[in-house]
Amino acid sequence: MNSTAGRTNVASLERTYKYLLDLWTSGVRDYHSLLSDYLTANSIFVAAIVFLVIRQPVSLIFSLLVLILCLFGILMTLQMMIVLGRFSAQNDLWEWQLRGIERTTDWPQQKLFDDLYRFRDQQESLEDKANEPPAFHPSWVLRHHRQWWAHRAITFPLYFGIIYGLFLIWGITQLGFP
Repeated sequence: MNSTAGRTNVASLERTYKYLLDLWTSGVRDYHSLLSDYLTANSIFVAAIVFLVIRQPVSLIFSLLVLILCLFGILMTLQMMIVLGRFSAQNDLWEWQLRGIERTTDWPQQKLFDDLYRFRDQQESLEDKANEPPAFHPSWVLRHHRQWWAHRAITFPLYFGIIYGLFLIWGITQLGFP
């Protein structure tokens, strides 16, 4: 009777693990898809602004259009920061739950997410005597990937926000505001 309960518990853990793994995988895919879409949209906005700015002579209507595009660009950048931050937090939650399942005493399979966490976040080398090389060490990039300047949900919105801010200042000066 006890072994049946143990098998049921393992089957339940494996089913939950599979569902969480599917959520994590689709979340990572959606995060990168959204990042790509936001980068494309921001690049198009910046290119449109540049085409308007280099137009000579600069007219009032084009200066107003630059200001409007900058304001929409800033809103899109804020949205980018919020959405990417939410997806990142959600993916971290799924990963945390997966690690929790792997740390149970009943978990019979390889502990992929626990290894990933120890390697990526705790900078521990992973060892496997049957593999070549037998140890896999974290690189400089992995040691620094979680710092604020390396986080895409912060750096890309900051980058585009600065660009839009500079063009916004240019547009305001073209309209003759002090």
